[in-house]
Amino acid sequence: MTFPGDSGTLTAAGQTLTGTTGSAGDVADASSVLLLAALTGHHNAACSQWLETEGQVAQSSLAAGHTLKLAWTSVAVKRGTLHVSMAGAGLAINGAGSDAKADLTFSGVATSGTTATSLLPSSAQASFSLPVNELASLMAATAGKASQLPAVHVTIQSLSAKRDTVELSGNGRATLTGEHESASASGHLEIRDIGTLIQKAQQDSQTKIAAALVLARIVSHKSGDSNTWDTNWEGGILTVNGVPLPLR
Repeated sequence: MTFPGDSGTLTAAGQTLTGTTGSAGDVADASSVLLLAALTGHHNAACSQWLETEGQVAQSSLAAGHTLKLAWTSVAVKRGTLHVSMAGAGLAINGAGSDAKADLTFSGVATSGTTATSLLPSSAQASFSLPVNELASLMAATAGKASQLPAVHVTIQSLSAKRDTVELSGNGRATLTGEHESASASGHLEIRDIGTLIQKAQQDSQTKIAAALVLARIVSHKSGDSNTWDTNWEGGILTVNGVPLPLR
């Protein structure tokens, strides 16, 4: 899968898709575009309508009682100097109405060519729910660029990301729009071994992130070897326990 203008490529040893009532090849292609866009941050207005159409196929499949399952093996993503490889990635969605359940996993992740590689997780997984009729809008917002950004309402049951001894976990709610300035989120966040994470940020010369993490640790609640916070993201600003953090 290649975006035009050297905006990113995705290769994989294999991809599987089950559960669709429409053209499996088209939905699979759309899914790979979404994966590539999510990892590179690329948005292309030309993809918006096609992604929404394929999202409507996925919505119809879920409404018919099917479970959509996607999996990629031996994934490699490149954009400029950025290189992300994964042993596997998977997404499963089931349910209909206002509460479809989704599970997303990434395993064996390795990253190079970015300024803070040691801060990025080697594995991650998330379980969340969203209204089925917002799935097409979510797909269009992830890789497309609509003139009017749709709002997708997601409830995150669990989120975790790990690298070495550092583990981030959390839960909450989010309103996604495809642009971080207009998106919003709130919830509970926990980091195990934040001291190591701060050291990694300092080693990568990420002074703003390191300073934000130090400040976050000060206002956190301590629970064993973990630090916990109530968080809010709105207007491009992250607030932790009422304290805005200087991430820009």
